Order: sequence, then C-alpha cells, then structure tokens
Amino acid sequence: MSGSWKRFFSIAVMFFAAFCFLASPAYCLGGKIGCVDSRRAFQEYERKKSVEAELNGLSKGYQQQRAKKIEAITKLRDEAELLSEEARAEKQKEINARVAELQEFDRKTRQELLAKQNEMLRVVIDDIQKVIDEMGKKGGYDYILDSQSIRYAKEGFDITDEVIKQLNKK
Repeated sequence: MSGSWKRFFSIAVMFFAAFCFLASPAYCLGGKIGCVDSRRAFQEYERKKSVEAELNGLSKGYQQQRAKKIEAITKLRDEAELLSEEARAEKQKEINARVAELQEFDRKTRQELLAKQNEMLRVVIDDIQKVIDEMGKKGGYDYILDSQSIRYAKEGFDITDEVIKQLNKK
C-alpha cells in the first residue's frame, strides 16, 4: 500500500504541475499589457527640463560666489608679497582662514545642490509614476512594464508617447 500511495502522489503532483504550467500562459494572454520607456519619458518631460534649468541657475550663482571668494584670496596673497616678514605671517593667517572658509563653502554648496537635485528629480519621477498609474487604471491595463527590462514586445504595447503627452499636458 505504501508503494501505491507514493505512485498516486507522484501522479497527482505531475498533473498539478502540468496544470499550473499550461494555465499560467493562458491566464496572461487575457490580460492587457503595456510598456513604457521611462528613461525617454523622463528626458522628454518638460518639467524635468525646467528643473534642470533651475539647478543650472543655482549652480551658476554658487560659482559666482566662489569666484569672488577666490578673487579675495588672490588679492590677499598679492598684498602679502609686499609686506615684511612679520606682517606677511599675519596676512598668511588671514589667507588660511579664507581658504578654509572657501573649502567649507564648496562642501556645503555641493551638499545643498545634491539635496536640491534629488528633491526636484524625485518630484519628476513621482509625476511620471502617477501618470502611468492613472493610465493603467483608466486604460484597463493589467500590467505596465518598463521597456528597459523587456527584451522583446510586439508593436502596439509601447505607450510611452501617450505617457509623455499626458505629462506635458499638466
């Protein structure tokens, strides 16, 4: 009885595995699937372009402030060359303090720019995700996949143009 029970169990497992193997593709064929090139949507989203312009403006402002600080340090160094040994030592302390201030300014500026960039780009990415979610619900999609991870898709599954159009409509 033990051998027949094992045989029955083995056959049941094989039928179950065959059912699962055959049923999965059949279930997926009935679903609506779309794909989006999120990288292209990101690049063509107008808000992303305005975010880049704003970040570039901030960066230029910081560069101008930095140039003024460097100019002041250079002026101090030029002045120090004309002074006596004692006065030059005093001026060097001031120069060192200004250089340390410039280094701190650079560090702080990089952190601020990076934080601002991350914050602004997160908003852009969230906008893209919201549009994809809305299109998925309104369009009756079962799945919307990122085309970057898809090796092949039939023509007609790509909805990137529609996503970009919806993004730039807002």
